[in-house]
Amino acid sequence: MENRGWIMLSFLVFKLLAASSQVVNMQGWYSIDCGSDNSRTGMDTIMWDTDAKYTSSGDNKRVQETQPLNEMNTLRIFPNKSQENCYTVPAYSQTLRYLVRAGFYYGNYDGLSRPPTFDLHIDGEKWSTVNMSSNGGGAVYHEAIYVTHGSGCIKVCMLQTQEGEVPFISSVELVPLWVNLYSQMENNATFHLVTRTNLGGEEIRFAEALSDEKYNRIWTKGTTPSNCIVDAIVPDFASETENDPPLSVLLNSIHSVTSDAIILTVNLSQLAPQPAYFVFYLTESILLNPSDTRIVQIMINGRDQKTVAAPDAGECRVVTIYPLMVAGPTINVTLAPASGSSLPPLIAAMEISFTNNHCRIPEVANAVIEDKQLGEAVLESIIYRQGWSFPRCKEEFGSKDVRFAEGQ
Repeated sequence: MENRGWIMLSFLVFKLLAASSQVVNMQGWYSIDCGSDNSRTGMDTIMWDTDAKYTSSGDNKRVQETQPLNEMNTLRIFPNKSQENCYTVPAYSQTLRYLVRAGFYYGNYDGLSRPPTFDLHIDGEKWSTVNMSSNGGGAVYHEAIYVTHGSGCIKVCMLQTQEGEVPFISSVELVPLWVNLYSQMENNATFHLVTRTNLGGEEIRFAEALSDEKYNRIWTKGTTPSNCIVDAIVPDFASETENDPPLSVLLNSIHSVTSDAIILTVNLSQLAPQPAYFVFYLTESILLNPSDTRIVQIMINGRDQKTVAAPDAGECRVVTIYPLMVAGPTINVTLAPASGSSLPPLIAAMEISFTNNHCRIPEVANAVIEDKQLGEAVLESIIYRQGWSFPRCKEEFGSKDVRFAEGQ
């Protein structure tokens, strides 16, 4: 057994080295250490720039309560409400999808022990509300998949929403996505990350130029439910996995120890219903006996969404569910053994995002348009200007918000 274990370990190390042999393309990456006086290269080989080139407003500060991430120990505050408190970061002059991440760490920089709440905007549209009391005083990240449509820059702005609560920012990161990740995301919508969780493993970040996380995503360490255990696996590196997750995320799965379901609860700050984008990574850890089956039923907030068979040993099956309307304050994800499954459910990782693509058109709501052709042209024009998904919004408006005259 010991020899077999060493063989497996040696095989795994060899495969990891082989999988990491390609250098990550960091062309077009921007990493801005807000409030810092000096540029630097981190141990992860990321080049952190000062923010002097990207904004002309605000004041630099240092936190009183430091933490290991250097970029979180300085910040830029914006006490002047009359100024445009924005960072303008260059982007490619073509339609291109970007990962945009803004980092915030209060660190009691002002000695008042009053972490603020304020709004975050991207290119003039509200991105999110930053609540610095929401993470127990730790760092808060807001991340989005955003399409530039050839604008040549991306503007990230902070807006004061409550008197006496000063907006600030600690870091801004942009990564162009040259490959087609998350293929069901529309180019006319922005997708805001809720969670990207490595279940059964440690937190995974971009480590260096040979990192197996190629897009600077952060995979946070998940909490293993009490009825689950962690399985180590040897992935099949010959097969490509949708969305190109890092191999280190696929090294561990969790599965329930009995036939009980795996229940994962995710907090959602948005209370209003919104379309969500779910991705589940199911990685099989064992070579099944001919008589065994592993079939997973995926339910979200108690409703059945999809039933899938687990992949072969060492492989990963990616399951995407979109669009699905959800509302806060929590999302409950249940993975249960489906009918006919002799083995419990498993999962390696999970991602959840939501989009502002609500398909609301106040200009023509409840209107009666006599000319159907004209009405469709009006819809297409407004939907395009709002950056919504035309096919889905057109269908929704045609049946709800806009009534075409009878016989048209």
